[in-house]
Amino acid sequence: MSAPAPRKRRRLKKQLSERPAVVPFDPEGDAALCYVRQSHFSDESTSSKSQVGDTHRWANAYGIPIAETVQDLHVSGDLEPEKRDGLRLWLSDAPPKPWKTLVVSKLDRLVRNVMDALTLLEWLRARGKRLICIAEGIDSSNSMSEFMITLIAAFARMERERMRERFRSAKARLKEAGRWGGEGHIYGTMPVELPGGGWILGLDPLAVKILHKLSKMARSGTRLIDMARWLNENQVVTPRDRQLQLGAERRGEDPAKLELRRYEWQGNTLGRLLTDPALVEFGIFEPAEQAEIVARLEEKSKRKTRGSNRPYEFSGILVCPECSENLWHRLTVVKRGGKNGKPAVEYQYRFWQCPSRKHGPAMNAEEVEPLATQAFYKIFAMVPVRERIVLPPTNHANQIAKLEREYGKLMSGVARASSAEDRRRIMEDGEKILSDIDTLRALPADPGGVQWVPTDRTWQQELAGMSPEDRRLRWLELGFSFAVQKRPDGTWRAGWRLPDGWRDAMPEVAEWYDRAADTNETVNIEI
Repeated sequence: MSAPAPRKRRRLKKQLSERPAVVPFDPEGDAALCYVRQSHFSDESTSSKSQVGDTHRWANAYGIPIAETVQDLHVSGDLEPEKRDGLRLWLSDAPPKPWKTLVVSKLDRLVRNVMDALTLLEWLRARGKRLICIAEGIDSSNSMSEFMITLIAAFARMERERMRERFRSAKARLKEAGRWGGEGHIYGTMPVELPGGGWILGLDPLAVKILHKLSKMARSGTRLIDMARWLNENQVVTPRDRQLQLGAERRGEDPAKLELRRYEWQGNTLGRLLTDPALVEFGIFEPAEQAEIVARLEEKSKRKTRGSNRPYEFSGILVCPECSENLWHRLTVVKRGGKNGKPAVEYQYRFWQCPSRKHGPAMNAEEVEPLATQAFYKIFAMVPVRERIVLPPTNHANQIAKLEREYGKLMSGVARASSAEDRRRIMEDGEKILSDIDTLRALPADPGGVQWVPTDRTWQQELAGMSPEDRRLRWLELGFSFAVQKRPDGTWRAGWRLPDGWRDAMPEVAEWYDRAADTNETVNIEI
């Protein structure tokens, strides 16, 4: 029996780690990089001044020269250290100055994430550098540093999450109580201090006036980009800059001396603002008013999508009586001739048609447009024009808060009065302010609404000198539309649809309508 063949030993290839080797820290030529970070919400113990003092005292106590003091102010602790504007220049292999020791007052000033802490620690140890955390007594040059840094960073992360939860919970409670929690607020509102403490959001008269102007422009068919250009040309401050101005006023500073960020209005931002439901909640826009703005913007978006954003003389005015959608304009070009050496002649035909193509055939523009014009003058030629004005609701909180602030400033001068006469005069002025406050509180809340202010012009006079485009925009501004459809037998179904609130705007038409018209708020013209 033969001996068994010897077994071959299996050779295994050793896998080597690619992790950078740890370079022992050498105190020779040591220099300290003192780092300071402060977020938006900080108390006195974490202020930048306190952190600078702690790090400098440590470096001086150990006789280590300070290479630089780096500050990242208004920076979140969740942001990675290598992405911060101040620190990232020094976390490189070619820093502005050589350094070996990174000094922070507390570990959470540097990192609040375990992975960020370990990544930074590995980068430091691979280059022979160390990390000093004064409050925790951490020195990364010893063997226990990695365990301690991992543990403390985990607790810092948990603390950060608990801070966020408390902040969100506090904001939610304030919102339920109708209070303002100090965060940003929508354009058109302003914080108003309550007499018993706390803040609510009232109306900003300056911004509300701008919003009413924008509403009028949007409902008249003006493009968002044109509205943004108008705002920029008239140097109307953006919502962010307006909040900075209001903050300066609350602090008692002069808004004229405030350095603004000088942002420009953008069309997409303006579109989100005008369609924000909060404007209706605060009473700045009427529900029907914002619905009209949304409809105009959607109409322009649809026209832009299908490549026909050019407005024609009756764009947005002609609608389908079946689906109430705006009729589409179609242009057809036909070439005729061109035989026997003669040049071809182009003929253009314009048509209006329901966008669904289900409610009647296409209608020749040369028949529809004169029909709409004649019908309008037949009904409304001698009707007086009334302008539509939207009045926001108010409970007089802004005026009361302003008077209370004036009363507080006035009363602060009683103790500084130099004579009894001055004190008596101040007290009399204070009594007048208190009387005005009581009068405002006794007034009922004004619900606001829409008012139609009469003018001395009739519709025939109003439209006499207007171009076709200006006339179209005027009709769109007030909400007029002409519903028209051609029946299969060749007859027409047509009528002017009146805007919301037309009974208040045109009581003369309402009186005639109640006697002669049907009940669908459409003045029909039989053809």
